Amino acid sequence: MVRRALDLATEGLATARPNPIVGAVVVAGDRVVGEGYHRRCGEPHAEMNALAVAGARAAGATLYVSLEPCAHTGRTPPCVEGLGAAGLARVVVPALDPDARVFGRGVRALRAAGVEVTLGCLEAEAVLHNLAYYRERLGWSRTVTLKLAVSADGKLAREPGRRDRVTGDQADRLVHRLRAAHDCVVVGAETARVDRPLLDCRRLDAEERGADPVPVVLDSQLRLPGDNRWSVLGRPYVVLCTGAASGERVRALERAGARVVRCEAEQGGVSIAAALDALEAMGLRRVLVEGGAAVFGSFLRSELWDAFYRFQSRERFGARGVSVAGDGANAPEGAVRIDAGALGEDELVRFVRASTLTAIVSRLRAAGGEA
Repeated sequence: MVRRALDLATEGLATARPNPIVGAVVVAGDRVVGEGYHRRCGEPHAEMNALAVAGARAAGATLYVSLEPCAHTGRTPPCVEGLGAAGLARVVVPALDPDARVFGRGVRALRAAGVEVTLGCLEAEAVLHNLAYYRERLGWSRTVTLKLAVSADGKLAREPGRRDRVTGDQADRLVHRLRAAHDCVVVGAETARVDRPLLDCRRLDAEERGADPVPVVLDSQLRLPGDNRWSVLGRPYVVLCTGAASGERVRALERAGARVVRCEAEQGGVSIAAALDALEAMGLRRVLVEGGAAVFGSFLRSELWDAFYRFQSRERFGARGVSVAGDGANAPEGAVRIDAGALGEDELVRFVRASTLTAIVSRLRAAGGEA
């Protein structure tokens, strides 16, 4: 039931920000009598939506919710008050809410009201669901998510210089939700030139789609042509280059609508650390990296990443296919595998960087002990 609450939470992935994504399930006996998720800031929280469906059946029931219920008044009343009024017997929470106004207060309030609270089921999965939210509320820096789509034999494309669709519709829709939850999407110069990607959220419904993320190209020598799709569409985008790029190319791309920023060089390309610092200075703190192979490998080597979503199809691309540097098509070094599941005919495996997860969980458990 906690896993079902987590699945429901993803329905708000594109719309809930700056709030966390949350899902809730009410179970009476062995029957699900109510479900809900938080759609957007200012609207009812997941718990209250699930209770509205359950109605009187919530009395004596168990609520499974993907994040600690709030205990403060914001744009909506405290959820703990509504849970107590509904007569729930038990609440199951995978992880605390790191917001300073909550952070254990919700659990304490429920217990004080005589509600049994079980804490910690699927804790790591819950943290990954709201990873950027956790890092921001705990006062840490940006969050970097790597997204990779590969064939069954671990290839990005059938051959160099070719664009191939790797995964199906369900995986693509989730990728567009991920984009909506991030400030920017990073690709390399080769991907930008060959694929001419939009890097938008067009597969989402109109009511679900908000602002598209900012496209970012790592292009040390500024090979990106001025007639790229973002320039043609008049859409703002960022190009990060090194000091070796010519001033003429900088001016040409700026005339085409790009924001060009010079960064320190590293191993002949743009330094990943410098690139992330430049993006953060622009207010782009939630970073999604979509490749290609060279950029993905650079982020893995830099160790400056927090989460890794690997989408894999059943189709094989063969020996001429383009591979990811290192072991990126599998489990990168320092990664903790969180879960795996089917998305249509594809598979999604999710990882979190071990150091990121350990730092967050240690803070949560310290607060949980106090709760």
